[in-house]
Amino acid sequence: MNNRLYLHLTANKEKGFALPLAMLIGLILMGTGITVMMRVQGDQSKVIAQKAQADSLTSSEAAVARVRDLLNSVRVMATVDSNCTTGDCWERAEIPTGNPSTNFQRDLKKLAIATACGNTNRNNEIAYKILAPTEQRAVNPGLRDLASGEWFDLGNNRYYRVVNYVYLDDTEKTPPSRGLGWGVLTLEGLSLKSAATDLTNININRDSGDNAASRNRVVVTIPIFPSRPLAFTRTTVPTLWIREGATEDLSQTDQITASNPNYSGGAKFQGDVVMSDTTEATGFVEGTGTLRPNLECYINQNNIQQPTPAPNTPYKAQFVGVPEERLDFPNLPEPPNGITNLGELTSPLLPAQETFPRQGDTPTTRTINGQSVQVYEYIVNNINLSGNDRITITPGQRVVFYVGGDINGVIEHDCSRVSRPTVCKPGNLQIYADNGLDAAAPQICLRVGQNQRLEAFIFAPDYSLGKTGNGDFVGAAWGKKWGKISTCAPNSGAVAVTQGVEWTDLIQNLKPNPLNTLPQLGKIANWCEEPIDTTGTSECDFPNPSPSTSPSP
Repeated sequence: MNNRLYLHLTANKEKGFALPLAMLIGLILMGTGITVMMRVQGDQSKVIAQKAQADSLTSSEAAVARVRDLLNSVRVMATVDSNCTTGDCWERAEIPTGNPSTNFQRDLKKLAIATACGNTNRNNEIAYKILAPTEQRAVNPGLRDLASGEWFDLGNNRYYRVVNYVYLDDTEKTPPSRGLGWGVLTLEGLSLKSAATDLTNININRDSGDNAASRNRVVVTIPIFPSRPLAFTRTTVPTLWIREGATEDLSQTDQITASNPNYSGGAKFQGDVVMSDTTEATGFVEGTGTLRPNLECYINQNNIQQPTPAPNTPYKAQFVGVPEERLDFPNLPEPPNGITNLGELTSPLLPAQETFPRQGDTPTTRTINGQSVQVYEYIVNNINLSGNDRITITPGQRVVFYVGGDINGVIEHDCSRVSRPTVCKPGNLQIYADNGLDAAAPQICLRVGQNQRLEAFIFAPDYSLGKTGNGDFVGAAWGKKWGKISTCAPNSGAVAVTQGVEWTDLIQNLKPNPLNTLPQLGKIANWCEEPIDTTGTSECDFPNPSPSTSPSP
């Protein structure tokens, strides 16, 4: 009986201990569950905040690309600040209806006219990239709109705003190698759960809750470089480069006025035409800022032809250079010592004067496009041919004439008559004329008759140039004037020159230096995030100068 009593008492004792133990385990499990739930909620809030921050950074990245593209289309604005109280900046930019009061306004007006060029759909294209119309301002603002500092819509409840853009020239920061200066763009990105109701609110505490982490600021540094006009960026040499007047004939110059840039007739060109005049008397420089771009547009519409198929970037005529920055011709190549002096090549020609190179002539060894080649080079006083006389260049041979006087007559160099293995190119014949005989008005008249063909590069900085006849001239002609020789009028409606000489075939590099007045944005040199409450000096800095930056395409 005592054993029964002992077992009963023991069983009751264990039952009394089990209940507290079960309650203790329950409390532990409950605490663990609450801890896990709190951690999950914390992690979830952290993920939401991180996603919001990532969304705002994505907004900033998209905004940088958008602002950079806009600046690329109005590049002159890359060299002024976004804000100012006087002078030139985005905030004050406009295309003047009257005479431009600054060079900045003049450049904007020229760009607007050249961009539209008879296409009514593009009449306001540049104006809208400066100041957008009300209906498109929120989504497609202009640079002047961005200078306001307000928020603009990227879609999907994402927004951006430009805090400022500052251009640092060489007086404020060491420029990049071969560059003009630096453009420093500061902007903010914003990502919200729902659409913003007030795009003018730029206060730091404008958002709360999850949106408090949805805003960020980036500072982007962009190198600004000078650039060459379009005609000098191709693999081929511009078909015409003149430094006085335009492509009108002598009898048509008086038709051109500030109020009427049109003229009747004139030569046609299948290639780029560069006009780099800078003088009042011969360069169509006038106060309204409209004559040169309107004349350029007229030539493009009426006198520039495209081949079939057309190049991706069509050929065009372009005025380049301004009074404060000329686009000068490069120096003429110097004839090497010891080359043959032919003296006068005038009619009647002797048999030994008709075909070049001649048997027994000694070539010069030159390095062209990285290869050692044989070039036959000659000094000539004048070339004056009449009747059936002509000078013929043997296809496949490289010939250079250094001319001191005039050229008037037929020179034939026809690569279309040969095939491989003979390699014949328009640049195989090069003519450089320096007016060494000191003529008062030196001239080159190329006579290319029916079924004749001249392929050549001609560079004569002080000469009036012209081409007459129905034959083909493939290559390039650079000189002082075009079409001003009364006895060398082009055939109406015919193409005077077709572009075809490659830069790499020239005996000397003749590409002009880039122009400071044609700014070009380079690749982003530095990207930095900074607190959105930063005022005054930025916390971001960048290499001084960056050695690896280069112009963008």
